[in-house]
Amino acid sequence: MAVEDIMTKKVISVDKNRKLSDAVNLMEKKRISRIAVTIDGELCGILTEKDVADHIGTSRHGKSSPSSLHISTAMKSPIISVEKDVSIKKAAKMMLKQGISSLPVLDKGKLAGIVTKTDIVKTLVDSEEKLEDIMKIGVVTVSANDRIVHARRLMLDKKIGRVVVVEEGNIVGVLTERGAAKALFTFKQATDRVQSSRIRSILVKDAMTPTVITLDIKAKVKDALKIMIKNKFSGIPLTRGGKLAGIVTKTDILKVK
Repeated sequence: MAVEDIMTKKVISVDKNRKLSDAVNLMEKKRISRIAVTIDGELCGILTEKDVADHIGTSRHGKSSPSSLHISTAMKSPIISVEKDVSIKKAAKMMLKQGISSLPVLDKGKLAGIVTKTDIVKTLVDSEEKLEDIMKIGVVTVSANDRIVHARRLMLDKKIGRVVVVEEGNIVGVLTERGAAKALFTFKQATDRVQSSRIRSILVKDAMTPTVITLDIKAKVKDALKIMIKNKFSGIPLTRGGKLAGIVTKTDILKVK
């Protein structure tokens, strides 16, 4: 099976010279985590929620209003892409090797679609693989009262897309790149240049998802994917005896491919 068989053909794009706030609002409206960036109609980059969070959180742009920043300052370029006839397995290996979540799909050099981790893992919806065999242990956790900049630093240092929020040994939430990006961006939009230093006071509880769905480590990949696809999750905390024991993400499942 080739990537053209599972890719999203309708790619939402935005010009690189538009404001960063335009892209963020579009991603929020369409409930997508990445957007193609173009110039004169030609693909020139990709912008993800992680890029936004990283960009807004840097000291270089710490005093800049989001409305003054442009997409070109945060997007990823050059682009790693694949031709439409590339196999799904090869595309999965490219994503894992490059540490990326999507690949623009080209047809003779022209943008034809985009394939994501979600598209690929959907082909594993009947997998009987056990989660305990692919899960990550040693889960990175934070407290609800930790600062969001601390949580973001952990995500960057550990190269992960989410941290589990724990209080007194109990899972109380999950903070994702999407949650962090939205909180940072919303806060900076509501403050002026003088107040922007207060961004460091935002707490994890202000941005986390408080309702957490978990699975027992004895569950299977198909069980996790059912929840992920329905709720648009990229990771699920795993428990043993009701206590946090690990986490499984789309990246982990991608390795099964």
